[in-house]
Amino acid sequence: MKKVSILLPIYNEKISWIKESINSILNQTYNNFELLLILDNPKNTQIVDFLTEFKKNKNVLLIINEKNLGIVGSLNKGIQLANGEFIARMDADDIAFSDRFQRELAFLEKHDLDIVTSTVEDIDENGDFIISRKQRDLIGDNFENEIRFRYLGAHPTWFGKKEAFRKIGGYREVNNAEDLDFLLRGLESGLKIGLLGKPTLNYRIRSSSITLNNQLEMFLNSESIRKLYKRGQLSNSSVSMVMEESSKITEKDKMNYKKISKIRKEALYLAVDKNPLVIYKTMYFISQAMFDRYARKLLISDLKRVIRRREE
Repeated sequence: MKKVSILLPIYNEKISWIKESINSILNQTYNNFELLLILDNPKNTQIVDFLTEFKKNKNVLLIINEKNLGIVGSLNKGIQLANGEFIARMDADDIAFSDRFQRELAFLEKHDLDIVTSTVEDIDENGDFIISRKQRDLIGDNFENEIRFRYLGAHPTWFGKKEAFRKIGGYREVNNAEDLDFLLRGLESGLKIGLLGKPTLNYRIRSSSITLNNQLEMFLNSESIRKLYKRGQLSNSSVSMVMEESSKITEKDKMNYKKISKIRKEALYLAVDKNPLVIYKTMYFISQAMFDRYARKLLISDLKRVIRRREE
């Protein structure tokens, strides 16, 4: 049985969430693994004391950064310390399904892939179900064609060969889009990546998460990454070049975009539930987006995806 190294970065998550996350890994049906708990907030003594208890488990390695490295620095550190043949990602506020690694490894080997990402089920801060993001599996050209237009899977679901993670030099400091930058650089380098369409974990939606508060930066950096990838220039482009447009945005821009993105997400949830109010919410989103140039970019991006799906 091949060994899996799970990288689980921790910063300021609730201890109850961290406990659920860790236990969901320790109770996996696939049991040949090492769990690297990477604490990037060494001054939080409460979390330090809590995590120290897990050192009693032979499968757990606690790594406490001397100073804050951020998500990219912590993950790159974990990649270098990993002893397994495979590397898996996990976040400290999510809950893995018990057969997650078993299914991801089987999917990877069946389709001769280097990295697998999978879909999730969204839960709220209380752990209540919101929505399932289940979709069809995507392999090879199907994966590449789709990810050029929209993000596939979720970062904490990744599972892949350690050599694949190291081949492209790990992650780069592309703010709030380091995962998309990694995947597309991986495709440029010849890695085989696929999407497992059935969810493998519960993905917690937090009102105060870094992602939600930096949605505009994530959107602009993602758009830049895709443009450079289409030109075959992503791997040779500097991080500053990738983030050139996002470096110009203001706090006002961020707040406006966050407000409009919330309306868009509400419309999405209504559409999934087939609620007739989706028409009103969608029209409201469109009307608000017309007054914000960055939101207009998001609207145009959405329309392109809709048109593309209808053409398939």
